[in-house]
Amino acid sequence: MNSVLRHIKAVLETGSVAGASRKIFVSQPAISQFIHRLEQEYGITIFDRSTSPWTLTEEGAYLVQCQERMESIDRECRLYFSERNNLKTGEIIIGSTAYRTATLLNPVLAVFKKRYPNIIVKIMEGTTEEIIDFTRERAVDCCFGITSMLTNDLESIRVFRENVLIAVSAEMSCVVREKRSVRQGNEFPLIEEASLDGIPFIIMKRGQVFHTYFETLREKFNLNLPIALETQSILTVPALIATGIGCALVPSTIIPDCADNNLKLFEIADTIPPNDVSIAWIKGKPLRQTTKAFIEIARAELLRLPFNRIKETAEEETDGIKTK
Repeated sequence: MNSVLRHIKAVLETGSVAGASRKIFVSQPAISQFIHRLEQEYGITIFDRSTSPWTLTEEGAYLVQCQERMESIDRECRLYFSERNNLKTGEIIIGSTAYRTATLLNPVLAVFKKRYPNIIVKIMEGTTEEIIDFTRERAVDCCFGITSMLTNDLESIRVFRENVLIAVSAEMSCVVREKRSVRQGNEFPLIEEASLDGIPFIIMKRGQVFHTYFETLREKFNLNLPIALETQSILTVPALIATGIGCALVPSTIIPDCADNNLKLFEIADTIPPNDVSIAWIKGKPLRQTTKAFIEIARAELLRLPFNRIKETAEEETDGIKTK
């Protein structure tokens, strides 16, 4: 981050020069003088000092936007030249939820860093919606996004599939009912959706795809599903269910965690489709060599995961990847 952004964002994030001084370890007079010089140089007022905390003026906000674009162009230039050296150096920024980092990104990075040890990898984590926004705003090179949530301005390639299940505690399993009809090939019994009525649910916070799935289940069957608790990370859900406070929708990826907590799993008949995950990037923007190398390794390594339900086709094998 250049010095202009560093000083302005420190004041913006803390709300004052005093707070910025503590954040970036620069004296208050030095920060005040730096901002004053910027305002004189551009002939503008950067901060509205009449508010507490300080906020950006319209001119200050535009200055930050311009500086961020300049920062992005500088990074693009540096990465272009570093990649001409056969990926001996470089950088990649990946958008991911904490759950995808733990279950998908970690095994991929183990191989990627072994093959390209000098490429710097940065991870920007957020909710399912936030990481898609990171990609659209070019804050990351690519992201692990839910395929159904990707926007039209992104290109993508599908790399992973998981089923959506309902998990209940051993004590609560006597309350819910199984459907009498069983479809061939089911790994778990089908749940009778009406038997869920009135049962508390542990749900994900808004912005996560599993929050949307909960709303779909509730609305489709007109169920009264009290919310027992909201959480940010799906990885905490099996242990929460085991306490008996509620049941939850869970991905098949965490079946081992559910087994460790002695949970019973059910499938849902034709209500929620399989959860497809894609690696996505800006449409029309040729992929840099580092991003292309990461995607190629990710596709190969994720197909080896025993809990990946994806059935790759010849069309998917070549879909969408463009390089400089």
